[in-house]
Amino acid sequence: MQHKMLKLSTLAVLIAGVTQANAAVYKVVEVDSSGHAVSDVIALGYEGKSLAGRVETYAEAIQASPQGENCFDSSSTCIADNSFKVGGESRVGTDGINYREEVAFTYDLYHEVNDLTGFSSFCTSNLGFKTCSKWAEQQYYGLDATEGTPHDGAGYGGLHREHVAWDKRYYANALPLVESSSGSLSNLSRLKTFSAEPGKYDNEAVTQLGSIVSDGSQESANGVVSGIGALEAGTEYTFGVSSSAYFYNGSRYARQFNKRGFINFDTNKFALNPPTSSSTIVDKMGQTVASDAVEFDGKLLVVGSSAFDKANFDDERKLPSSKNDGFGLNQATYKKCGTDGVSFLYSNRECQHAVFATDAAFWVVDGTTAANPEAKFLANRVDKNSNAYAALDPDENDRSFQGAARAVAIVDSKPVVVGYSTDSVGNNSNNNKNADFYAISASIYTPIDGFTLGGDNQWERKLIPGLNIKQGGDRKYRYTIATDINNKNQVVGVAKSYSVDNRSYAETIFVYDNDNKPSNPKMLDSSVDSSVFFSGYNGFAAAINNNSQLVGWIDSETANQVDGRQRRQRAFTYMAGGDVENSPLKANKAWLLDDLTYGSDSVATANNEFRIAHATDINDAGVISATAFKCEGGYKNDSQGAKCSKDEKVVAVKLIPIPGGDIQQRPEDNSAIKRNGASFGLFCLTLLGLIGFRRRK
Repeated sequence: MQHKMLKLSTLAVLIAGVTQANAAVYKVVEVDSSGHAVSDVIALGYEGKSLAGRVETYAEAIQASPQGENCFDSSSTCIADNSFKVGGESRVGTDGINYREEVAFTYDLYHEVNDLTGFSSFCTSNLGFKTCSKWAEQQYYGLDATEGTPHDGAGYGGLHREHVAWDKRYYANALPLVESSSGSLSNLSRLKTFSAEPGKYDNEAVTQLGSIVSDGSQESANGVVSGIGALEAGTEYTFGVSSSAYFYNGSRYARQFNKRGFINFDTNKFALNPPTSSSTIVDKMGQTVASDAVEFDGKLLVVGSSAFDKANFDDERKLPSSKNDGFGLNQATYKKCGTDGVSFLYSNRECQHAVFATDAAFWVVDGTTAANPEAKFLANRVDKNSNAYAALDPDENDRSFQGAARAVAIVDSKPVVVGYSTDSVGNNSNNNKNADFYAISASIYTPIDGFTLGGDNQWERKLIPGLNIKQGGDRKYRYTIATDINNKNQVVGVAKSYSVDNRSYAETIFVYDNDNKPSNPKMLDSSVDSSVFFSGYNGFAAAINNNSQLVGWIDSETANQVDGRQRRQRAFTYMAGGDVENSPLKANKAWLLDDLTYGSDSVATANNEFRIAHATDINDAGVISATAFKCEGGYKNDSQGAKCSKDEKVVAVKLIPIPGGDIQQRPEDNSAIKRNGASFGLFCLTLLGLIGFRRRK
């Protein structure tokens, strides 16, 4: 029957369809609109060098949303630019080894990626770029190091600066940032942590170290934010990872530890310490990492990792090469760092390079005490046959055990934790005596019967099935890691290929249904959605919210990486469950976020200033934290690989859903996945390794 209310002719309908502005799915909001974070970093100075145009901002975490909030709903109140805080960090140059990782690139069980040769070897064996020598120089000596004499200190960032700090002092190149609101603006502000307070360090260590280097003109502790939130009672918290500040005793600069988790609980600042140990070096210098947190029984459960033993101090690979720097590191002295007392630790520069075996750990925090909380471990370090895992690989004791909790969620009223652990891999995986090497494997930690929050070993560890490091007698993966979990017991993570696939050492994303225990993970490949996933891609699953929306980043082109160059990557999202209500995002589909910021309305026009590189977190309302490339005034056209006529910047952003938005793929250009000739800017080469693992939904 003809619809009697139809008034428009066919021609009129076509005209209306052409002229109506099509809204993007997300609005991109830069989270530093007034430059507060940048000006604050510049004010701290940096070895007398100009920081104009050098400070980048990175987003890592998005504030949790109220239950039932959906920013895709037209009646929602969460569409303001200052909706939901973002946390992250500022960067000046490269960090060398990611501050959120236990070991370099979550791979180096030997602890040998610690100098120029180590970076270069890692890149050649695991990435395969023709540009590995340049990449290694940038990671070790920083950006814009002097050609021919990169050790002269002219570079920005880089691990080398930490190695020479003993004589030359140190300026931090990563500072923790949290969004603060000023009217309708979204501004990043520097977060002060325990690192500037001598009273938060070990008293005996401080006596040996000297005076802390941390004032209004210099910050010597690096720091990054991994999560922000609030308890139901209203107490706000922020957590992440900080290095020790440097201390000066009149003749040398030294620090107590390389990295330690922190939490700011309301106005109180805490270091998240390792457990008290009979080993002096573990007790004083042992590292910790805080990766995620959730409220449980009215308290905050923080999960991450902690050192539990020292690595092999007899192994000369643990010391970086000191070539060209005018000092020597002595292996015999380094060996004594593992056994001698506090005075020896801080009197010898070799001990500044101490490395450790770590395992998945947690802290319970409620802010009622002034003491730094100590770590407890989630599970006993035993295999399925109850054989104990040693701190050092019994078949090759240069390797150390490594484990970490990356995320936690309340599933059926109990906290379930995911991350990775070490597995003994051999010809017979059921017999530890036949093991031939330690390898990092994706793990789930489930509360045991009679679970109580306060004690050690209250979770049972299991390796995720179907991700065996060796399969069919051959090694398939270098490592596997679970990176997040939601309250539906869906686990996401990545598996790094051991062999080359499509001219790449692929890193494939997986989704695992932990309720359906006999099943294997669902690998996100071209059979899932060929518009985003392809053979041999490199991707990362950063977060999954309780609506089963996954975000992360992925190769956006198929250029050869092995004997070629690093591929450009872009942020993506994938629906691992049902549709997102009131949105165009449908189940079992994936999109590059650049396509979801494209349209023909005024918001989409403003969005053309940004290309979304890494999506790092998503809350249940659908707001995404991300790091983007920005071209002031807009890129030359709307295509994903469009050129910028000015210098691109790296900026922290959040993506806020637009009610009624439509999905429209950006125009084709030579950056499309099916092509491999795309060019990319300076920052693409340095983004690898700059953004690490966790944040909080």
